[in-house]
Amino acid sequence: MRADSALLAELLDAVPCGLLVWQPDDLDDPTSLRLLFVNRTAQSWLREDLRLGSTLYELFPDAKPENAALITEVARTRRGHDFGVVPWSGVGAASVLIQAVPVGKTAVAVVLEGQDARLRAEEETQRANRFLDSIIENIPAMVFMKDAEHLRFERFNRAGEELLGLSRDALLGKSDYDFFPKDQADFFVEKDREVLRSGARDIPEEPIKTNTGERWLHTRKIPLFDEHGTPQHLLGVSIDITDKKHAQDVLRASHAALEQRIEERTSELRNQIAGRERAESALAHTEEQLRHAQKMEAIGRLAGGVAHDFNNLLSVIQSASSLALTSLGDAEEVHADLREIQLAAERAGRLTGQLLAVGRRQLLEARIVDLNDILGSIRQMLVRVIGEDIELRHVAAAGLNKVRVDVGQFEQVVLNLVVNARDAMPRGGRLTIETANVDFDRSYAELHPDVNPGPHVMLAVSDTGIGMDRATQERIFEPFFTTKEQGKGTGLGLSTVFGIVKQSGGSIFVYSEPGRGATFKVYFPRADERRTVSDTRLSAVPPVSKGETVLVAEDDEQVRAVVRRVLTRAGYRVMEARTGGEALALAERHGTSIDLLLTDVVMPEMGGPELGAAMKIKQPKLRMLYMSGYTDDSVLRHGILEGEVSFMQKPLTPDLLLRKVREALDASSQPVE
Repeated sequence: MRADSALLAELLDAVPCGLLVWQPDDLDDPTSLRLLFVNRTAQSWLREDLRLGSTLYELFPDAKPENAALITEVARTRRGHDFGVVPWSGVGAASVLIQAVPVGKTAVAVVLEGQDARLRAEEETQRANRFLDSIIENIPAMVFMKDAEHLRFERFNRAGEELLGLSRDALLGKSDYDFFPKDQADFFVEKDREVLRSGARDIPEEPIKTNTGERWLHTRKIPLFDEHGTPQHLLGVSIDITDKKHAQDVLRASHAALEQRIEERTSELRNQIAGRERAESALAHTEEQLRHAQKMEAIGRLAGGVAHDFNNLLSVIQSASSLALTSLGDAEEVHADLREIQLAAERAGRLTGQLLAVGRRQLLEARIVDLNDILGSIRQMLVRVIGEDIELRHVAAAGLNKVRVDVGQFEQVVLNLVVNARDAMPRGGRLTIETANVDFDRSYAELHPDVNPGPHVMLAVSDTGIGMDRATQERIFEPFFTTKEQGKGTGLGLSTVFGIVKQSGGSIFVYSEPGRGATFKVYFPRADERRTVSDTRLSAVPPVSKGETVLVAEDDEQVRAVVRRVLTRAGYRVMEARTGGEALALAERHGTSIDLLLTDVVMPEMGGPELGAAMKIKQPKLRMLYMSGYTDDSVLRHGILEGEVSFMQKPLTPDLLLRKVREALDASSQPVE
């Protein structure tokens, strides 16, 4: 037998009225109404995705506040409210009667009763009753009904008359004592009372003495209750098994065994098929992820290595050209040539930044921020980028959670996505930037391995452009892949976006169809706002030397030379070391006269973090400044992200170098490594 709750749910699903049960979290707050139950009729009349636990306004954003207030009033006062008959444009009826009634302690059931369906239902009920009477009258088994109080017969069908050898006129209004011996009547009455007390009962074999002789019956007795749960009638269905008793026993046992075996085998096959499908799907997805990860890792290693060496060269080019520009004065032609060299080096520096982003090997200076604030600050720039023939819409979610990102890199993500959208709308269109709070549950995360469960913040960039087919979407984030004609794109824009998002702990998905535009959705985990992160942007402190001594540890001779020239010109005393060992030896000789250690992160023998830790042991107050084209050092990376370590990204320029050195020296304190 099914549990009462399952039977009740089945019954509520079968009724022709829509039923929604709401529960307010706060009896004074209509916006706190949550959906506890919805039956199948309401689902079909409204829509299929009514999720239990959702609030009224999450499911029906356009719901009238006065209606929500009336439902909350019913929950608070426990007095029902009739909304009356209203026109209905949905499925099910032309008009519905809406009523709100209290259920339980604080819940409210909203009943939607289609008026057209109600009339049809009444007609249907009458036809069903006539049909049921016909079935009962002609069913080849004895069907009888007794009143619960005196157990007198109230109904008998034709098969019952034939089985007992009595007319129904002789049976109705009588009890078992009028037809059977007392001992047998006592047995029948005892079983009937037990059914009325305990519920339906099956009596597989029951002998009775009738006018046609002794018969064996298989009887099913069922209590029938009123709306208060009080038994009013007892329904019985008896099958004559006298002639087939033994054959039925054998058949029943065989049939039960066969059904059980079929069910077991079907379940086994179903589990095997489901398991195989899950395994095949997981294997295919894992293999695809592995191939992509291996490809990205190889590109990342290549990009990181190239960028590291290239940034050293760019540091020399940019710094040397800046120094030369300062020295030349009015030599216009040479000044112009050097300026071109400097601009080319700056463009090359931006390219190496893209390579590092693709390989996820750049160092991010993350802060806890509100994405709506950043989008607001760059709106005018985006308007200039997209041009006058594209409408820009910003749909900013209220109460947006904060995330932890590198502001500059996030702006780069937005700019690249906007430029990509602009290029997809050569004849103009509409570009929409949207933010929202989302929460991924475990089931969603299991279907999307790139996503972790929990609260996230979504950034969506949508366009009305030319769209993409499935093959293009599968390659859209690959480095150097582009759909633009030769000379119009590098193929690094979206791969840079992908690298920055992944390195920031986020996920990115694309949704598109040819001719129907595209939507890029980026998800960042919600930040823990209890953690504070210092702002590591360049300060406006003038780069003026106060006569301090700087120990420069750098294995690249050209970089070391240009750093020495820049610092010396600014009035600093400079010591140089090619390795960490040389730097430690200089520290031993000069001790506390060294005010700042300026060290590359990656050097032979001993890296920058190890060198800094060793020098801190004897000089706890020593200031330190790290520099690198990229680094995978987890300790240093953690320190930069937490704002505990001074760092500057290569390629260097004299202005960047002097400002960072000045900031590091003027820091009031430096945490011990």
